[in-house]
Amino acid sequence: MASPTAPPGLSARRVPLRKPMTPEDLADARIREALGETGRCEWAQRHDGLRQYHDDIWGERPADDAEFFERMLLEIFHAGLSWTLIWNKHEALHDAYHGYEIDAVAAYGSADTARLLDDPRVIRSERKIVAAIENARSVQEIQDRYGSFESFLLGLPTSTDAKINALKKTFKFMGPGTSRAFLESTGLVAPPHHEYCFKAGRPVWSAA
Repeated sequence: MASPTAPPGLSARRVPLRKPMTPEDLADARIREALGETGRCEWAQRHDGLRQYHDDIWGERPADDAEFFERMLLEIFHAGLSWTLIWNKHEALHDAYHGYEIDAVAAYGSADTARLLDDPRVIRSERKIVAAIENARSVQEIQDRYGSFESFLLGLPTSTDAKINALKKTFKFMGPGTSRAFLESTGLVAPPHHEYCFKAGRPVWSAA
């Protein structure tokens, strides 16, 4: 859903989501700047929900292990689908997965899988549902070994590629694109904010 207050003169193109800036993005940003709007990544200007996600969540530190787990599962659900679809469903997903409480999801059995497959509010992919459950169990093991999921993530290798490889080896349905998106969403690597965005150039919390 495009913002109902979008200024005139903007291009009618489909804005690439969570991608590096394009010349068209810059041109649209200059229109917004002339009108006194806050500069932010152009994809986040086209949808009110995505604006909230961009400003308050993307690249910000999760509050606890459950929120790290939530952002991982959202990226898994996102694979092959529109992020706008995922974000429109994020509250229903939160409810359906018991607030992403790790022990609760790890305890899911066949009845829970059937429940989720029958729930039109969520992503009804059996492979993704099974991955969510198996990854919750992996996070439990990580918590036992490292004290917390966050401690494990902060201990990943320095380079982004090495971080991605470690996530691929540890978790289900975490390919290179999904792993990178998870790292960016949690601020474990710097998200690609557009140069005119008010969040551009901020140091990532995990490097502090």
